[in-house]
Amino acid sequence: MVGYYPGCSLEGGGIELDLSVRALASAAGVELREIEDWNCCGASAAHSLNHDLAVALPYRTLALAQKQGLAEVLAPCASCFRG
Repeated sequence: MVGYYPGCSLEGGGIELDLSVRALASAAGVELREIEDWNCCGASAAHSLNHDLAVALPYRTLALAQKQGLAEVLAPCASCFRG
């Protein structure tokens, strides 16, 4: 099972990428489990406003994944991946 972090963009303007990733994972037999209670990675504004926040936002989501037993995380959004 792979933790899945769609991020804000894949739930909005990038929904086609989200649907494609989910379909591809299913076809490949990879079970994705969306990280519960994930938050925005902050790539849109946090990086230019507050360095500590820019680090804390993605860290929180990774900590949630670890707590949920997800050793691997897929983040298809390039901005979220960098976060």
